[in-house]
Amino acid sequence: MTYSIWLVPNSKNAKYLNRIIQNLAKEHNAPKFSAHITLYSGIKSLSKAKYAIQLLDARKIKATKTGIGQSDYVWKTLYIKIKKDKTLAKTQKTLHKTLGTKYDFAPHISLIYKKMSCSTKRKIKTHLKIKKSFAFGGVMIIRSSTDVSKWKVLHRKRLA
Repeated sequence: MTYSIWLVPNSKNAKYLNRIIQNLAKEHNAPKFSAHITLYSGIKSLSKAKYAIQLLDARKIKATKTGIGQSDYVWKTLYIKIKKDKTLAKTQKTLHKTLGTKYDFAPHISLIYKKMSCSTKRKIKTHLKIKKSFAFGGVMIIRSSTDVSKWKVLHRKRLA
């Protein structure tokens, strides 16, 4: 069993992003999920993950969009590219020092998880109108799975 640590948007931004994610999922028969930035994944110990998030700076985080990306990797089918600023880099460094495992951090907010043709992804991208920045108000630990329907939130921490 593995765990992931997510940075989650505040309620206003969650509503905005989740509406986009839910609409894309419905339109393309894809799994539904909540908006997030995966800060760390592949964690083997829940207690270590809980300890790691207690060490994080408790201030809210603002993330800036740098573009919309697409890939053949299902977990990054179509996504919002996020600038890796000092705050995100510091957050990632704290987690890495505590958890010690290798995790390639490329901040993004996934919009859909589904195998699709490049032309379909390009078509969706041209119709997306995404705002420039997002406020994040918490972190959570989830039990990870390759089946999105089996993801489960296990622990939450609010950012002040």
